[in-house]
Amino acid sequence: MPPTTTTRRAWLVWGIGVSAYLVAFFHRVTLNVAAGETADRLGVSTGALGIFAFLQVGAYLAMQLPAGFAADRLGPRRTLTLGLLAIAVGETIFAVAHSLPVALVGRALVGVGDAVTFVNVLRLVQSWFPERRQALLIALTGVAGGIGSLVATIPLQASLSGPGWGATFAITVGVAVALAAVAYAVVRDRPAGAPAPRHDDHPPLAETIAAAWRRPTTRRAFYAHVGTLGPFAALGTIWAVPYLEHAQGVDDATAASLVLAIAVAFTAAIPLVGLTGHWPPRARAALLVVPGVLQVAGLAALLTWPGTVAPRLLVVAVLALVGLNAAASVSCFDIARRSTPHSAGGITVAIVNCGGFTAAAVGSAVIGLWLGGDPGPARFEQAVLGVMLAITAIGFLGSTRLTGELAAERQREAARTPAQTSATSAARASS
Repeated sequence: MPPTTTTRRAWLVWGIGVSAYLVAFFHRVTLNVAAGETADRLGVSTGALGIFAFLQVGAYLAMQLPAGFAADRLGPRRTLTLGLLAIAVGETIFAVAHSLPVALVGRALVGVGDAVTFVNVLRLVQSWFPERRQALLIALTGVAGGIGSLVATIPLQASLSGPGWGATFAITVGVAVALAAVAYAVVRDRPAGAPAPRHDDHPPLAETIAAAWRRPTTRRAFYAHVGTLGPFAALGTIWAVPYLEHAQGVDDATAASLVLAIAVAFTAAIPLVGLTGHWPPRARAALLVVPGVLQVAGLAALLTWPGTVAPRLLVVAVLALVGLNAAASVSCFDIARRSTPHSAGGITVAIVNCGGFTAAAVGSAVIGLWLGGDPGPARFEQAVLGVMLAITAIGFLGSTRLTGELAAERQREAARTPAQTSATSAARASS
């Protein structure tokens, strides 16, 4: 059971965990700004960089269920430490690589390390904080990710242009190693005196996964997550800056500044999403539908605009909608978590998280194949925007079905307890 009070130690533990998520998010999106220099260093085309996104996001995706398993059974302290060390090793390999296979190994390790952070920070929130605070803290954890993505835009571009490639990655790797040491020394999986779960408290892993997937809210939240986070993950990992450079005809510095629209919208909106934590689940699911409709409309407008260069305001608005949708995706976790036993919370969050990153991995691969070897502006526009539109549409349908499922669930509960429901309604009316 979650604690009923909040201690200063809880804030310290969460602060270290959320710092790990910030660092992981930063490393997740560094390739976006560094795409041009990476292609030059490795002697490959920009389209070939799609394999980086596919492999990194694919590694993240493949690790989601193991990450949920580790959160529930190994514990966040050790898992976060190992994740940060994997990021440090992977980014070091990537930074010194001069061949495509070696660089791919490095980015895959970054994806593995990144995969374990979010699920384990959420596990710390569940173990250390009262339930009434958890939705807001999950949203604030997302803010840390937004800050990480902000640092990976203009500041990263300035560092690569100034101190250079080697110095930039030496600093970022050093921060990850130092934070891994702090996490191992300070973080604890649960408050002092809280009973540790026994091994026999957990059913077999396959049974836990199957039980979580059988819950309709978990499945619907998975598909809603496809369209809310998928475009954010795909564009943020690699495709936003190349799209802006090739289809919109801007230079790398301007592209990095435009990508700020995604990060700023995400960072600004996610605390507002956290404030909806006390809303009924159906209302929170309905809130997912609105930005989905707007994003579908914005992407369609860009695709159908005469020529590839659209008005700057429209481009920025669509990028901001991508960030807004990603912020809304946080509600998917909380909605699914509410119908899940505490002992299986990590697995449920991991399953939902697979939605957006499955879309990002598959979408990135499709974009890379669509672009081919030497794509022109029209091909870039069709590939990137077309795939993002398809992913967003899938998520919109998922959000709609999630809203319907929660409405049906509420009706079933009312049918099971008609007397209690009538009494509650009367009490609300009298108040």
